[in-house]
Amino acid sequence: MNIPDRYLDLIPWAIATLLIAGIVHIVSVLLMPTVAPRDAFARLAEAANAGEARNGLVLLPPMAPGSEVLPFEDPAFAEGVCVYDLAKGPIRVSAPADGEDFLALSFHAGAGRIYHAITDRSAIKGKIDIVIGDARQIEALEANDDEDAPPQEVRLTAPTKRGFVLARSFAKRASDQERARNRLGSIRCESFELPKE
Repeated sequence: MNIPDRYLDLIPWAIATLLIAGIVHIVSVLLMPTVAPRDAFARLAEAANAGEARNGLVLLPPMAPGSEVLPFEDPAFAEGVCVYDLAKGPIRVSAPADGEDFLALSFHAGAGRIYHAITDRSAIKGKIDIVIGDARQIEALEANDDEDAPPQEVRLTAPTKRGFVLARSFAKRASDQERARNRLGSIRCESFELPKE
């Protein structure tokens, strides 16, 4: 047996090693969000407990290097969060939309996955009004709807019982940061009771 034959004998082992390493890498990357102890929900729930709530929404601290609640956030935005648990009842999120300043709401499941997003450009008559509930809660609301007057709010069926709403208001200049934070303070995020049948 000469040297090139020995190298040919090693090729299947090298391919098997690369294949196993690739599988381990892919599995570990896919499992990371599940096994990470401080996922987005945990960090935002901690920030919500530490912050001062205004109408159910907690303003996140201004972004500074090394102290961000969430990674890769844009410092031009003021941010607030509403952490919810649908076991306590459905949630109503409402915000005025003036059409001049950008406002965005993103709705996240417990693991952080976005299931809906809306901006102030989608407001109806200058107002954003959204109800979040599980399938049973949304069905109960629909059962009580008046057929002659359709509901004016958007209704979302959340994929998980726990989740969060992330609100962002854009500050065009650094001096507008306080105005953007005050705008977030006008957002309401409150649970309510289902109507009795």
